[in-house]
Amino acid sequence: MRKFAWIFMAAMTVAGFSACSNSDDDVLPGMDGGNGGGGTTTPSVVITDTIYQFNNINDNYIPINDLCPGWTHEIVSPIGDDRSWQSAKFTSDQTGITEKYIKVTSYDSSNENAGKSYDLWMISPALNVKDAANKVFSFYSEYAFWAETASLEVYVLNEPKSTASSKEKLDVKIANPENSPLVDNAKEKYKGWVASGDISLEGKGDVVYIGFRYQGEGGTSATTYCIDDFAFGRAQVEHYLGESGGDTPEPTPDVDWSKAMSVADALAAAENEIISVKGYIVGCIKNKPSDTSFASFAEAQAAGDIEWAGAAEFTGTSQVFIADDPNETDGTKCILIRLNDNDVARDLRNQAQLAGNPDRIGMVIYAQGSRWKHYSLPAVTKLSAYKVGE
Repeated sequence: MRKFAWIFMAAMTVAGFSACSNSDDDVLPGMDGGNGGGGTTTPSVVITDTIYQFNNINDNYIPINDLCPGWTHEIVSPIGDDRSWQSAKFTSDQTGITEKYIKVTSYDSSNENAGKSYDLWMISPALNVKDAANKVFSFYSEYAFWAETASLEVYVLNEPKSTASSKEKLDVKIANPENSPLVDNAKEKYKGWVASGDISLEGKGDVVYIGFRYQGEGGTSATTYCIDDFAFGRAQVEHYLGESGGDTPEPTPDVDWSKAMSVADALAAAENEIISVKGYIVGCIKNKPSDTSFASFAEAQAAGDIEWAGAAEFTGTSQVFIADDPNETDGTKCILIRLNDNDVARDLRNQAQLAGNPDRIGMVIYAQGSRWKHYSLPAVTKLSAYKVGE
């Protein structure tokens, strides 16, 4: 088994990554309003074979939609509450192993949310059932602090929202006091993981979504539910026990970079949209620029803070500009790729930063991340995957 050292978030296989803003994208099967269809727009992430083991989790409390591109979190009630399906790390008193997974709860030790009723959804990326070789999905569940006032349900949806026009509740195996493995150590809060088994999606639609719905009453008595090892297009795998020193599972195939958009399209993408972009490295912002909130590229360039091809020296390390033209020097046709805001970005920095590496001008890179801003300029941040070279 290979060590899981690649940079792809949550071991995600993307069979057809495309951006909604790209009008040239083909309409995917089932997305044209027909069987299983949810409209006429192409989802940002579509998968045919994947397993999410959430090994990219470094911190607690990261909402699922910020952690994994294509996943959706929805708070139906209470309005204005900020609880979410979110990342979690737990080190077992019994084994010393640290596990990483997604959890949700209405439990509050302070009882400050007593009287509130929670209805929280976590919805998978689009699952391309039509083209999947194995039309099944599976997951592992676990619980803590059992209470009859909370429940977990699983649905197949034709749209990534709780109000989907087609919504079917599935009869699946979920952790409960009767089926969960016993834990010998009395200090343990969490019970053992329970496998759902392979759940068929035959006849459910060409492209579907899986919705996990948590309902619970706030207060000091509420069940916490955990989800891990979500798989689609393959038989259920053995639960991965986390950072135990052994080999991790094989990574699944890479992002389909053939769907990467141009820089021009990336510049037109909506803020916060998860995108995949291809471009040539054409420059960077110098180390310790005169300002960290430029009003425009023109202002940054006038201040001497941009280092283009031909610069006497490159000092920038935290980002690079990419463009569709390897000789581009018009900043309005460039987008920044941030290289220092998470582990994936820092990994790319080792291969793309221009400081000390002037020969990287003109090098092709691909990046997947959130369309946002850096130094107030258009940027791709919080990278989840990258590729260097054609």
